Amino acid sequence: MVALVATSPLLAQSKAALEFMEFRPGMSSADVQARVSALGGKWSCAASKVDSRFSECRGTINADGGRQFQITGSVVRGTVAILLISGQVDDTELNRWVDDLSTRYGKVTARLANTQAMWQWVRERRMIRVTTRIERTNRVASVSLVDGVTLDSLGGG
Repeated sequence: MVALVATSPLLAQSKAALEFMEFRPGMSSADVQARVSALGGKWSCAASKVDSRFSECRGTINADGGRQFQITGSVVRGTVAILLISGQVDDTELNRWVDDLSTRYGKVTARLANTQAMWQWVRERRMIRVTTRIERTNRVASVSLVDGVTLDSLGGG
């Protein structure tokens, strides 16, 4: 079972730049490609069919311990505005992720809803969010890296 620690959400957060598995909100698509390759994965992009300002990118990465994760991104003018890393994890790995992020960026309160838990860290319009839930009998986790600077540059239209 995942241990959920409740603390003041923003009090302890540091000012360090956000990163997870060496991915950062607002990375260039080329830097994401290089990091994915370094993790033995694949990354490919195509123009969005919904919004021509975006490219939609998908791929896989191989993390420590041999687990494979899906990686999905939305790219705007060569900058990854949203990056999602997702896959099955065990409680030990999830706790390690949350503990590592909490050590670097400050402890936050887990937000709980039914079988889902979420932790979030925000710095200067950039965010990392870890979300987990149980699907059937498996724990699934996702890490979202969001660059609000790039998204805000799109304006309203």
